[in-house]
Amino acid sequence: MTGAALVLSACGGGGAGEGDGGGQQNADPGKIGGQDELFKRPKVDDIGEIAVAVEEGFHNYNNNIGATNNFSSTIALSNVQPSPYITDLSADGKVVIKIDGDLMESIKVTSSDPQVIEWKVNKAAVWSDGQPIDCDDFHLKWLAATSKAKVKGEDGKEASIFDSSDTGYKDISKLECSDSDKTIKTTFSAPFADYRGLFSQPGSDSLLPAHVLEQKTGVADITKVTPDQNDDTVKKVAEFYTKGWLGFDPAVALSGGPYMITSSDLKDQTVLERNPKWWGEKPAASKVILKTNTDAQSAAQQLQNKEVVVIAPQADAAVAQQLRGDSAFKVFAAGGQTFEHVDFNMERPLFKQNKELRLAIAQCFDREDLVEKLVKDVDPNAKPLGSLTFMPNEVGYEDHYGDVGKGDVAAAKKTLEDAGWKQGGDGIYTKGEFRASFKLGHKIVQRRADTVRILQDKCRQAGIEVVDDQAADFNDKRLPASEFDAALFAWVGQPLKAGAYGNYAQKAKGGSGNYNNYDSAAVTEKWTAANKELDYQKRIQLMNDIDKQMRDDLHSVPLFQLSDFAASSADIGPISYIGVGGGVTWNLYAWQIKK
Repeated sequence: MTGAALVLSACGGGGAGEGDGGGQQNADPGKIGGQDELFKRPKVDDIGEIAVAVEEGFHNYNNNIGATNNFSSTIALSNVQPSPYITDLSADGKVVIKIDGDLMESIKVTSSDPQVIEWKVNKAAVWSDGQPIDCDDFHLKWLAATSKAKVKGEDGKEASIFDSSDTGYKDISKLECSDSDKTIKTTFSAPFADYRGLFSQPGSDSLLPAHVLEQKTGVADITKVTPDQNDDTVKKVAEFYTKGWLGFDPAVALSGGPYMITSSDLKDQTVLERNPKWWGEKPAASKVILKTNTDAQSAAQQLQNKEVVVIAPQADAAVAQQLRGDSAFKVFAAGGQTFEHVDFNMERPLFKQNKELRLAIAQCFDREDLVEKLVKDVDPNAKPLGSLTFMPNEVGYEDHYGDVGKGDVAAAKKTLEDAGWKQGGDGIYTKGEFRASFKLGHKIVQRRADTVRILQDKCRQAGIEVVDDQAADFNDKRLPASEFDAALFAWVGQPLKAGAYGNYAQKAKGGSGNYNNYDSAAVTEKWTAANKELDYQKRIQLMNDIDKQMRDDLHSVPLFQLSDFAASSADIGPISYIGVGGGVTWNLYAWQIKK
């Protein structure tokens, strides 16, 4: 699962998932002197070594590029890589964005015309090798996002040499360092409403250790490398940025957070231990073993056998009911910001040239049956999802897909026949060289296999063949490489709408997460405009206009909002789930054992 978007909550909260409802979010991002609440990690008791079962293993230390951007890595990295803004939960369960008060002294708007943001890094903040976290790290992220150096892909199209989205960063005309590199001033050429997502995990980014890149490339000072450069130096920097931090190498995968990764096999197990150079309050667990388990029932068994104290599998009705019935365990389940959807690969002629086929598939998909069989036992209030930009529990949500996804066999057949498709002897429609048959790729997860099976039923009746195409490495390798006919996966929601721009924008305009090759100038332009709109209500309207355009193009079909789900031993907490914050590990530093 990768990054998507949700709106900032207007509610504040207390710390580490046990909010008191106080602390209003700064609702006016353009206001001079405006600053969000600073959050410092609490003082907690030592709980020793623990193990947690997660649905997918850690893959790459650099999770900021299109080739790697994967939620499974965020689970480990959210407590490792520094992020000026972090997530918290309010008392009523809404996600709020706060300044990481351990990492930052302040983040303030100092001018509105032009927009200027001043970022002050804590003087004590250092990487796990003792080197300071400072302006160099900010500059590297800005450079990676805005470099004009391009590379040609296999499709012949130009893309960023850093494989990074420029959303928001391209609006920074100048980044200046001062105060021994601990103060960063960003001056914007155009307003950017979601500046909270820059350099930060809530925007699908984190800071990386620029000094490591300098050491490995021989570049003496990364701040001297500018976005306008297109020479051997910038190519050398991009080479390390996109390849040098892949996988896990303890020599380069440093920590700037409360935990550090000490080992990982990049599949079954990743180990976190306290970062000895961490300057804030000591995190609760001395050692955290993240164990991969793709099977929810098996993960529940691990919990019951006391092999792990917390599990965060894909939401599973049987597991939820089983654990709710035992007082030895606690279950967290709520409509989250992660949503399942099917994307059509718009470079495949079958879909690119036959919009009516995309519509017929959307018509034969039975989303009500999906929700009834796969979601309602976990979340009784669940309904089919009607938007790619808003979730049902967000201000601004409008259902733009209510006319499809009803398992309407007759409507699907009529759509095809009106466009000249003929049903063959095998029951599948054909038109010229095309056959209404496609592979639906997905990661090996039981719920996704069940999803395909349910979708196959009505579509087969409508003369459309859906072939199950599951693979263990689908999300990690095939999805970002666009090696699929259609893809079934989930975007993990972000508290900031700008962050999802890269999922839908044209590839040449920063669509680094646009895996299905959707090519809409209208969506790219409207989303760019939305990112500059500081008026909250106008921005909501723009985002709904974008969603209507995507519904008209029908490059993707939203299925349902996933329930955020986690379970734990009753004696550990507070356990909850924030997708963009790292899932169940978002507040790992604060977990306590009840005595």
